[in-house]
Amino acid sequence: MTAAKEKLSRAIDIAIPILILLQVSTVSISIAVSSIMFTVWMSLWLLQMVIDSRNALSVFRSADLKAINIFVVLYFTAEVVSRVFAVIPDHAFDNIKRLLLFGIFYASVAKITGTLMLSRMLVFVLSLLSAISAIELITYAVKFGEMIQTTPFSEIRIDYFNYPLTSAEIKLMVLMAFMPVVLGKADFIIRRPLLILLSVPVVASMLLTQSRNVYLALFICLIVYGIFESRKVLAFTAALTVISFLVLPASVTQRVSSIFDTEHPSNRSRILMWQTGWKMFLDHPITGIADSDFLGVYKTYKTPEYHGEGVHMHNNFMMILATTGIAGMLAFLGLFAAIISGQWRMFRRSRDALSRALIAGSLYVMLSFLITGMFEWNFGDHEVMTVFFFLISVPFVVSKTTDKDDTIELHSS
Repeated sequence: MTAAKEKLSRAIDIAIPILILLQVSTVSISIAVSSIMFTVWMSLWLLQMVIDSRNALSVFRSADLKAINIFVVLYFTAEVVSRVFAVIPDHAFDNIKRLLLFGIFYASVAKITGTLMLSRMLVFVLSLLSAISAIELITYAVKFGEMIQTTPFSEIRIDYFNYPLTSAEIKLMVLMAFMPVVLGKADFIIRRPLLILLSVPVVASMLLTQSRNVYLALFICLIVYGIFESRKVLAFTAALTVISFLVLPASVTQRVSSIFDTEHPSNRSRILMWQTGWKMFLDHPITGIADSDFLGVYKTYKTPEYHGEGVHMHNNFMMILATTGIAGMLAFLGLFAAIISGQWRMFRRSRDALSRALIAGSLYVMLSFLITGMFEWNFGDHEVMTVFFFLISVPFVVSKTTDKDDTIELHSS
């Protein structure tokens, strides 16, 4: 390789993490800007594959990613096959480009060079999200007096920059990534009070999206953390839950308790969709119906009765089963099992408190994603998956940090 190519390859190594950071950070406010960042760094990575293939492709040879690679290939294959045999073949491959988002995971693992760089990137993401949340809260406060006159409090949802569910799930994942750092004892590049200060607007705006699946996921993650890490957190969560149900307006507590009401319109529509999705799978068990004009196929099984019914399955597992069949479902389950196994393995072998906290945060990101995905097709949500793939790369980045100078610099910052 010539000196010029080597210099260009090094410049690409520097540029890609910056562009990934901009992509992840801006996805909450501008899908256009985020997509441009994605296109630019992907193009640079493809260029590097041409001029310096050994460097560009080294991540795919990592032993830590071997099982993940296998299931990614199997899942991609299932997606392609399902579209070849799509029930409605017109434009069947139009939205397959969302699979390119897997590149965020691989590029993050490949190009983020250590715990210090990673920590700075995470703080930047939280800081920008905090600023966005503060703007949302101010807007909400200004409009509240007018809105409350015509809309019940439990139906007033923060949706100024993004769809409420999408916004809430992104905020929840970022908060979960920091939870073990905030609640634990590990040293970090910024002090705990500042982390808490940055998190408060994110928590408040997340709660005001009125997203029930996020409430449930947050509660379960806090309970799990409390059981395994801190009885104080467990007691606080229990006490806060009881107090909230005692002092909050009935409309709010009824919305939360409606999570378990099978006759609630939102829940009833999901049950009907899941029943219909099962019928789709039984009719197309091998390849599924494909994620192509899903609503059009849905209407051949059932006439939608509720708002949003049949656009997708509102459940990751049922959507995968219906669209890619048993092959896709097994690959999907295998992929997540491989990622979780890798996260857990790296957590077990991590040696310092900060590494364990960052890796644990990624595990809580995964847990929150899987819980919210029981009630929403977030695996098909571009914005959510952009943040998700970045945050689940954390353990694999941390595990590469063997440079003693990096660790010293991190703890002394």
